[in-house]
Amino acid sequence: MKQLPLFNNSLSQSLQMDLKRKLRRSRKTRPVDTLQRNLWKQETEEEKEMALFFLDLRNFTPFVESHVAADVIYVVRKLFSTFQNIIRINHGQIIETSGDGFYAAFGFDRRIEEAVNSAVKAGNSILDTLELLNERSFEKKLNHKIEAGIGLHAGKVATGTILLNGKDHLIVMGYPVNIAARLEAATKELNNNFIVSSTVFDLLKSPPEESAMAEVKLKGVANPFKLHLIGKSYDQS
Repeated sequence: MKQLPLFNNSLSQSLQMDLKRKLRRSRKTRPVDTLQRNLWKQETEEEKEMALFFLDLRNFTPFVESHVAADVIYVVRKLFSTFQNIIRINHGQIIETSGDGFYAAFGFDRRIEEAVNSAVKAGNSILDTLELLNERSFEKKLNHKIEAGIGLHAGKVATGTILLNGKDHLIVMGYPVNIAARLEAATKELNNNFIVSSTVFDLLKSPPEESAMAEVKLKGVANPFKLHLIGKSYDQS
């Protein structure tokens, strides 16, 4: 038996055209893929010279292990809110926090010479403030002394924003950032709570008189690296 077509030619063509129109409209209104937009369509500023500042709390894990969570949260909030204010007052900005440390940058709106001096001023202020907090609060209430190590380097980096969870997140990236992180890590090995690169030291308006220079091998850096110890040893801080 011959099967009759469900639609005649003219009706079939009309349905096909209607379907094509709907597909075109859906393509126009379909949202752009978020991941693709995040990776490829966000603007990056030109490279600029900045001061890169890394801080990490020393021996904080034993404190976390021996105190209740409420005490740990109290200390972290107290420290980071205080440190953030000091960074901001000195024209810097915290870029990223990680556990018991953070990374900040100086020089968004000023020349590298001023950025470096502001970063050193911020570092000294943080270490002085930490001593006061230990004396007046942490040692008395928690029977524990909190110490920190700071590494500072300067160089040309790229800045920009990346969209995370619907919000713009500032990023600062480049090889000098890695160097600053290595300098902070070296504070424990060299027993000094504030270490700066020679690049930073040469830009200081009033370099500290009591500072030692060293040439060390940093992880991931091919040649020996010159640095200056401008802080205190941990048993004296």
